[in-house]
Formats: sequence, structure tokens, C-alpha cells
Amino acid sequence: MYRYTKHSLSRFLQKIFAYSLIEDAYLIFKYRFFWNKNKILGDRSFDLCIEAGYTFFAISPIKTKQTLFMIHDLPLCDAKAWCMDKDSKFIWKHYIYPKIAACTQIICFCEHVKSDILKTFAFPKERIHVIYHGLRAYRDVKKEALPPHLGEFILAVGQAKRKNVLRLIEAFMLLPQDLQRRFKVVLTGTHNDLSVEERCYCQQDFVINLGYVSDGLLQTLYAHAHLLWWGSLAEGFGLPMVEAMQAQCVVLSSNVSCMPEILGDAGIYCDPYNVQDIAKQLEVALTHEALRQECVQKGLERVKYFNFEESMQKHLAIVEAMLEA
Repeated sequence: MYRYTKHSLSRFLQKIFAYSLIEDAYLIFKYRFFWNKNKILGDRSFDLCIEAGYTFFAISPIKTKQTLFMIHDLPLCDAKAWCMDKDSKFIWKHYIYPKIAACTQIICFCEHVKSDILKTFAFPKERIHVIYHGLRAYRDVKKEALPPHLGEFILAVGQAKRKNVLRLIEAFMLLPQDLQRRFKVVLTGTHNDLSVEERCYCQQDFVINLGYVSDGLLQTLYAHAHLLWWGSLAEGFGLPMVEAMQAQCVVLSSNVSCMPEILGDAGIYCDPYNVQDIAKQLEVALTHEALRQECVQKGLERVKYFNFEESMQKHLAIVEAMLEA
């Protein structure tokens, strides 16, 4: 009989999960059964554990007096909008939720997610802290040159199914012919959860898919885009809206999830499930110059709410208070 070592069995499981489950499921098995926590941490106990992610901390118990959990979103509260598959739902329900329920304090990044937390867990409001993200200082990198032949374009950041790019493309084809000839749709990011048919649908003549782009190029795209499409079905914050406002780029956003909270009155909204409404608001956002200028000016004021240093100071204040408790 062949005897598996922990290493060989771990590699064997990895191959299985690569075909049958999402990566998170493999990580759960790997760290729950094969990671030697004592080799790294020994039998140490900590005053505070800050859990900034999901998978690792959901599967690796650590002795700690208090836990501060960073929750960017709770997809199970609207699994359809988040386009969750069966494996993701299982991991959230059986591994991540129990860890969240046992934590001491929570930081989330919008009031919308705080509301989801309160509906899901029996937490007192005072233990849940909303801190908006700040514009990241490292984004101040040298801008890269714009790729040739883009012309005038609508920018979409992210291609996951919940980013709603398919309906954007469908709505674009309902625009007047002069606008269809004038503009292109530029996609960035990956289409990791789109089907083969959906990926093919994205290969229209007016679509330019740049895939992943650098920070420098993304800044250039924000600065030159006629419009940012942010018609997402669900988000935990929506940082590209803030980055676009800083770059004086008009934002066409969905009117669901946390988008109205973050964008405020500095953008144009549409029903992300209604292609006709998307097309209507898309035409307005592309052509109504007075409204566009109003959005730009309001965006420059709105972006002041999202200061990186202030955000970090608020995080540190909570950590210090927990350590002093």
C-alpha cells in the first residue's frame, strides 16, 4: 500500500480541488489539516488578532483575547446579485460566518454592509465601525501612455459577472447610431466567472478588452474616459467610483447596494437590471454636457470624504482602544 506523506497528500488534494472546487475550498483543507500552526506560532496567545481577510483566518484558529474583523462585504445577504456559486455559499455559511460571529469588533466600509451585518449577526451597533476607504497614495505613480486607437470611450473596471458588463454592451447597442459610431467600450480586469458564451458576447466590434492594467495605465484611462461604467449589481464599497471622481471622470452607476451612499449626488444612476433604462441614462451621461460638468464639480467635492490618512487614523484608533481595554 502506498503511504501518503502530508506533503504528497496535500499536493494530491490540490490537484483534485483544482478541478472540482474553488481555490478557497482547497485552502481550507490545506490549512485545517496540513498547516503546522505550532511550528510557526507555538502555543502563544495574543492580545489582539486583526483578521483582514476571509479564507486564512476562517480555517486557522489562533489563541487571542480579542479579534478585530475587517468585513468588506457579506455576499450571502444577496447571493444572486453577487453571482455566488454553490461552493462559495458553502464556505461563507460554514467557515466564514462562524468566525465573524465570534469576533469582538468589526470594521466595514459602508453603511450598507453595516446594515447587512446587523441583519445577519447579533452584534450591538457600537461594535461595528464604518470607515470609508481613502484614495490610495501609491496611485500617484507616473501615468502610462494611452493605448493607440481607443478614440472616445466608456471605461469599465472589472469584468466579473456582477460588474454587469453584459447589460452595458446590450444597452450600448440601443444607443443612436451616431453615438455607437463615436464611442467604444473599453474593458479592464478579468472575466473569471463568465461563461464561454458570455465571453464571446463581449467580443463585439466596439469593445476593446485590455485585461489587467497597471496602476499607471488605469489612471490614464480614468483621465481620458468619457465615462466610467459602474453599474455593478453589488459592491462592498466601489473604489473605482472615487478614483474616477478624482480624475474628473463622469460616473454612470447602478442605483443599488452601496453605490448611492458612496457616489452621492456626484453621478448619474440607472437601474442595473433594466437594459432600456441603462441605455437611456447612458445616452444622457454621454451627451448632456451641463449635467456632465455638474457631476465633475460635485465629484471633486465628494472625493474629499475619502481621505487615506484619515481612514488609517480611524483604523488605528480602534486598534489602540481594543489594546487598552
